[in-house]
Amino acid sequence: MNEFELYKLVVYRYYVIFESRTTDISKYQPIVKKHVGAYTSRNNDTMHMWDSELDPIIPALWYILHLPRNGFDTVSCDIDLLMHSHDEPHNIIVMPYIREQKSAIKKLVDDPAIIICADDIFQEINDIIGAENTTLGIYKISELSSELLRTHWDTLSNYFIAHEKSSEPCVVDLNFRLLKKDEREILPLVPLANQFGYTKQLIEEIEKLNKDNNHNRYVLAMHHRVLEVVHEISKRDNCFKKYMERILRETPIFFFFLLVITFPGTMGYQIRKFKRANELPENEREIIEILGLHRAAAKNALHISLDGVPQEMYTELARLEEHCKDARKINNKYVWRSLEKIGKMLAEKLEGTQVDIIKQVSQITVFSDFPIGLAVLPGCSAPLCCIKPISYRTLTPLTRAVQYEMTKNDQIYLGKKLKVVIAECVAKTDIIRRVCDGLTNSILDITKEQEGLNVIVEEISSIRDFKKMLNSRKDADILLVSAHGNYDIDSNMAGLCIGDEVWMADDDLFVPPVVLLSACHVMPRGRGVVSVGDLFLRAGAKTVLGTFIPVDVYRNAVLIVRLFTEIIEVRKGWSNMRTLDEIWSHIVCTNSIHEIISSMNGGVSKLERWVNTRRKDGSLPQEDFKMKDSVGKLRCTHAYEDTVNILKEIAYRDGIGEYYDAYIESTGFFPESVFYQLIGTPENIFFRNDVMEDYDYKNVC
Repeated sequence: MNEFELYKLVVYRYYVIFESRTTDISKYQPIVKKHVGAYTSRNNDTMHMWDSELDPIIPALWYILHLPRNGFDTVSCDIDLLMHSHDEPHNIIVMPYIREQKSAIKKLVDDPAIIICADDIFQEINDIIGAENTTLGIYKISELSSELLRTHWDTLSNYFIAHEKSSEPCVVDLNFRLLKKDEREILPLVPLANQFGYTKQLIEEIEKLNKDNNHNRYVLAMHHRVLEVVHEISKRDNCFKKYMERILRETPIFFFFLLVITFPGTMGYQIRKFKRANELPENEREIIEILGLHRAAAKNALHISLDGVPQEMYTELARLEEHCKDARKINNKYVWRSLEKIGKMLAEKLEGTQVDIIKQVSQITVFSDFPIGLAVLPGCSAPLCCIKPISYRTLTPLTRAVQYEMTKNDQIYLGKKLKVVIAECVAKTDIIRRVCDGLTNSILDITKEQEGLNVIVEEISSIRDFKKMLNSRKDADILLVSAHGNYDIDSNMAGLCIGDEVWMADDDLFVPPVVLLSACHVMPRGRGVVSVGDLFLRAGAKTVLGTFIPVDVYRNAVLIVRLFTEIIEVRKGWSNMRTLDEIWSHIVCTNSIHEIISSMNGGVSKLERWVNTRRKDGSLPQEDFKMKDSVGKLRCTHAYEDTVNILKEIAYRDGIGEYYDAYIESTGFFPESVFYQLIGTPENIFFRNDVMEDYDYKNVC
């Protein structure tokens, strides 16, 4: 069996079809000024723009989350295979059925494992597609039951074994059943529990597991069980031990713990302007729970479901973004008080051990419109984004969020070949163009001799040029857009300035998997405007980096150059980091020295001249900091505080300690890097992975 045949055998396509009379969810229109009327007439009872036409299929989504994620869940897997698990979601394709276009549905449904549809369209779907063309059949939602669930597990297991006869079946215990509303938190536990024969115990202990977040303790226990098995085998087999040491480095999902957080809620501005619901409707609450549990199951992750974002948090964020609009007027102490206030409010939403869980996990996926990475949690002095890699999935529009989350996302490997396109949209006559050119030249310089890394620069003067360029560069992996941003509250938009126009990326176009927006406030979150970053994601990007606020062109250039420098080092194996979210988190955490010494008013500060001026013996204070004084002393939880203290020691050694103290006390510093956000699936963008190195994974997995 070749890799393609194995892929088809392992990856299930679960189809859920609903009847659509008014919309096609693949044609989501951003809610900007010209669409307000249409929006308010249809969606004024929703909080996160959920299309109620999809309500009937919610039971189908729950049912599929009880089924195996893929073929490997149905057979007994060895430890090696379990350890390689990275992101294995249920692949659920939600599709509209429009009676006027009924012939189209057959073309769109490809190799289905099962089709579940609303009762009133069942006969039509069955007639068009035919149950014989599926693995499990076509079912009405009213037919779904615990008995059918166990039958489907058996059928899928037998199907796998029929093609891989050496495999041993792994079917759920007869006690396994469709879980009640208050029992579903255990769904992410099922795949591993089933592999170790704990499914019966899992069902018997539901009440205990649902109390005080015990389901998360069970996840931890299952991870420990995997590692115990690895340890026992390693004691008997030294070759296996060496092999597993490599796997643990490359696939840390069982060595560390991942976390999924759902945090619904919209901002008062959207409630007032677009008549959004003030309270989260029950159907939306259920859908958001499905999103969180679907992702937690994919990652064998912990899961925290939080009640709605308090309006006070959005108010504070909106004020903070407004305060930072003019760099000349930023009060650094106010900024830090605001971040701490946000952290305190977030902590108040967390229960029991949840704050400790957040501090101890290795990566966080957040389903929310609120950027929790800005929060300075109690016991920390640095924002959360400095401490943990965070990937965001915005909840609005919720219909689109479901479509994006439910389908299997690619894992993309950029360790062998990497093509970068820089789209320079800043006019040559612009005052900042000199800095933009400096950034481009720096990237060209550090990448020019890197094997398998190609950088192309495109001059863009119009939207037409931009779209033409994208269509001609379909082999690009990373798109770096250098442009001005435009944030217009009245039109409900934050877009890119290209030529004389503001572009929202709301056209049909091709975009590379990674989009980096080197532009001001293209992804603000305080008032819920439609952002060009979100629309790049809709257009097909796997991840987008953007900013909440206007950013300094010089400091932005430093960050982007550092990003590409780290990517190069990771590709060479000089770092233990592997994925884009890890790299970006590291950059934010270690950028504190640049932000502390830089001036907010343009030019070069006295501190900046000091750290970059060689002493009589040829040494540099900045080199002392990076190579000696800070080694092993920088805590991510206190990155800024530790940096301030270490620089202080160096300053006193150099005789400028009193000036340093006075500068920090009077001026403070601005943590600009924390106002960037990575959305999408940056954890699935790999720049180093020994396992993937053996295969050409790009756009295949």
